[in-house]
Amino acid sequence: MRTLRGAALAALAMIGLATTASADPVPTFDFADCPTIPEAADPAQWRCEVLMSNGTVKFGAIAEQPSGAMRLTFAEGQLDGQYAQVFGALRAEPTRVPGGLVGGEDRNPLLRMDIQIEYAGYADFLSVGDQMGEQHLKLRVISPLLPNTCTIGSDEDPIRFKPVRTSGPDVISTNPRVLRFTIEDKTFAVPRAQGCGVLNRLVDKRFGLPAPAGTNAITFTTLVGLKSYQQS
Repeated sequence: MRTLRGAALAALAMIGLATTASADPVPTFDFADCPTIPEAADPAQWRCEVLMSNGTVKFGAIAEQPSGAMRLTFAEGQLDGQYAQVFGALRAEPTRVPGGLVGGEDRNPLLRMDIQIEYAGYADFLSVGDQMGEQHLKLRVISPLLPNTCTIGSDEDPIRFKPVRTSGPDVISTNPRVLRFTIEDKTFAVPRAQGCGVLNRLVDKRFGLPAPAGTNAITFTTLVGLKSYQQS
């Protein structure tokens, strides 16, 4: 386990710079994916954090489109006098790709295509200023004509998402404590598709892959809910 301070913890340290609690409705946070903390950890010094994000994604030949709602869960606290973190889960909704598998046609059910953000084996939420760590992602490509192994990026060759905070944190609620901020990354590269069988080249052509750094972007607005392990 790496010793590090989570994004939400850094955000809390900046509360004095944030806006006061707003009248915006507070969503219901699902803490079911909170991970088990180390046996040696003091539950009073640990909390589970749930990040609920919505935004846009653009890469390669694909124009900016909705990313699909995403929920990311992790725990952070102190272990042996240092900050530590345990990853929980990343869950995202599929989102339709306009134009479908071949471009310009998504009315035919066989040619419809979705993408879905998935975790690719690594997450570091250490924040330094507005730099908010690094998460490795991959995109599941979903279509009736593609095998369920078809992805853009993989655990071995991921999309290296290094978000930068562009606004916030704003305090949405103090009881329960909920924060909001926006993040973006326009620096990542996107690798070729893999696991798509005989349609690998078609998927690469459709998405314009590989897509070099500077041609892609992810933007999220994120709400953060917090729960102490002492409450669990």
